[in-house]
Amino acid sequence: MSQQSFVLGPWVRLEGISISQLPPGAKGLEPTNPVPSTEKNSGSSSSVSPPTIESFIKSVLTESVPFIDGVAPKAGGSSTWKVKGSPKKFPSSEAPVHLYEWTVSGKDLDKVEGMSQFCADRRDETWFCRRSCHRNSKEKGTASWEEFVHSFKDHHAETEKAFTPTIIGQRAAMSWDTTGLEIEADGGKWTNIIVVVEEMKHRIDPKPLKNRTFPVIQVAAMLEGSEEFVVVSIPLNDFEKSPWAEYVHDKSLVVAAYASIERVRVLPSNGDVEWIMATASDAKGILPQWMQNLAVPGAIAKDVEMFLHWIPTQRGAEEGKAASSNKELPPTPV
Repeated sequence: MSQQSFVLGPWVRLEGISISQLPPGAKGLEPTNPVPSTEKNSGSSSSVSPPTIESFIKSVLTESVPFIDGVAPKAGGSSTWKVKGSPKKFPSSEAPVHLYEWTVSGKDLDKVEGMSQFCADRRDETWFCRRSCHRNSKEKGTASWEEFVHSFKDHHAETEKAFTPTIIGQRAAMSWDTTGLEIEADGGKWTNIIVVVEEMKHRIDPKPLKNRTFPVIQVAAMLEGSEEFVVVSIPLNDFEKSPWAEYVHDKSLVVAAYASIERVRVLPSNGDVEWIMATASDAKGILPQWMQNLAVPGAIAKDVEMFLHWIPTQRGAEEGKAASSNKELPPTPV
């Protein structure tokens, strides 16, 4: 594993961020079970001013883009991540899925400017990653660039819920107006930006394990002048204080956390679509972290199989059939 070429930052971390660190100006979705007003907290009471939407996006991209590039550097060279096992193969995917691992030590996190200095025993942060390269075509066993953009850049949470049986709830709790924003980060200009807070609800088996909810702020952006986008998810560690929170108030759920970085691009060498996703997660509750870490690589690899099994049902043009209503997204561009 070669030397890292990125600098650790405080934003895209499994520890997450507070609602007081969210940019101002968001539009919220009223929850169906609002808490009494005395329990609400917009986060504005923090003594530190929150970032502007522009500076927030720039900070997130500046951390995320070089970190995920280490998996398969665009400039060439070997991966900076540790290869984990043999490539996985699935019936619905022509492309094998390669797995990787990267661990950020708690001691290194202690040194990161902007991280809380009050953590006496900070744990290591283990990231698992998958990479697969797909023939750029609307055919069985693969998917086109346009389908990846539509599914993961423009409708990320809705797509995940549609093809993942264990996701049993999804709501966009907050969103920001990013119309016309262009952000310079990591040597490129990022446009067509989406910033939203998503609450996801996951079924966890076997019972009596409780189901989980994951509140995250998600940034999606396109790299101008190329066929490439990234999607970054950051956990919110006190979303229950937000007036727009819903799932975190459900006592039947455990509030869990994940951070993730996804990069999708068309490879200049052959036109294939490269799909990389890295995540660090903590399901909380009674599940020990070492046990969770055993399951994560296989789970993220299977996402490729589930997506490529599902995406043909969204095409429908060949036989003139629409997808089932509970699994349908807005039409994919032809």
